[in-house]
Amino acid sequence: MAPPSPYVAVPPPVLRALQHLHRHLHEALSLGDLARAAGVSSFHLQREFKRATGHTPAQRVRLLRLKRASLRLCLEPARPVTELAFDAGYENAESFTRAFRRALGQSPREFRRAPDWWRWRALFSFPFSPEVASMPVEIVNFPDTPVALVQHLGATADVYEATRRLVEWRRAHRLPPGSAATYGIHHDMRLQAESGYRVDLAVAYGHPVAPNPQGVVAGLIPGGRCARVRHQGSREHMPAVHELYAEWLPASGERLRDFPPFFHYLNVGPDVAEHEMLTDIYLPLQG
Repeated sequence: MAPPSPYVAVPPPVLRALQHLHRHLHEALSLGDLARAAGVSSFHLQREFKRATGHTPAQRVRLLRLKRASLRLCLEPARPVTELAFDAGYENAESFTRAFRRALGQSPREFRRAPDWWRWRALFSFPFSPEVASMPVEIVNFPDTPVALVQHLGATADVYEATRRLVEWRRAHRLPPGSAATYGIHHDMRLQAESGYRVDLAVAYGHPVAPNPQGVVAGLIPGGRCARVRHQGSREHMPAVHELYAEWLPASGERLRDFPPFFHYLNVGPDVAEHEMLTDIYLPLQG
């Protein structure tokens, strides 16, 4: 069965505004800038953006900056809160802390220590993101790939806790993002689940995995024929997954192999802008 589609068409002016603000999130952004990029008046953009997304362009900018800062808090424990405050566009740590607490119900330091991922997902899982159209489907032969993995089994909202543990293990083993490929093995394709959701987060690693406090173990992504399609954009919503299952697979005559779909995250880390995220989606095939 195909996974539910997360994709809803975005009105073209709103899509152009979203693309512009994602590309220029580090800069000062005005409504006029976004309206010019969208090719409409400021009044029209404000109205259509709010109608489509549920919030204004300025609110989306603030939320995206807080989302980026929150991931850095969790995945980069040595980065000072003051530095994150400046990166998010706040004048000082105090104003950043007030805004962070209003949005997430925790101070930055509380979130770093024990993140409330349920509230985080509810706030930052936007139904509209500026995805780039996916590339054509290819049939490829994926090689046997030994990995070190951490298994997440529970709620979809808590996946970032498993991410944090894998990042911590990578840091301890001096495996920065560019040094070894990062994968997600998706045993469950549900978009929202309160329990029973399983995904294995993995990094290519051809050595024995010693017992460790992060719960990382050795695993294998088996080689074989796969359908592969590349997605560019947010990993919260990847319409290419639905297109692969619901459109390409029935028309292809191919049959699925007994291994779950897996994603190769080509660029990872809290500093990767959402519109620049690249993900190769693999569907294991028979034969």
